[in-house]
Amino acid sequence: MGLLKVLLITILVLWVLRIIVRLLLPYLMAKFVGKVQKEAHRQYERQTGAYTRDSSPRPDGKIRIDYVPPKNQKNSMSSSNGKVGEFVDFEEIK
Repeated sequence: MGLLKVLLITILVLWVLRIIVRLLLPYLMAKFVGKVQKEAHRQYERQTGAYTRDSSPRPDGKIRIDYVPPKNQKNSMSSSNGKVGEFVDFEEIK
């Protein structure tokens, strides 16, 4: 009697799970595919430049600089003395 009861409960649970999966899986897949499509569209727009903030088309070969960082006096003085880096002499060992 106990084995029959376990089998019936197992079959009933699996049957209910099958019905739930049949109803929910298409909805979940549609949501997932929609998210992936939106992200792919955003990536395409970023790569091709199809969407710009000011929505004005940029002519080919023209460069627009939005931000130029201020130059520090301390950094510009140290780099202007011509010292690029330290030279390390080495010998080849064969």
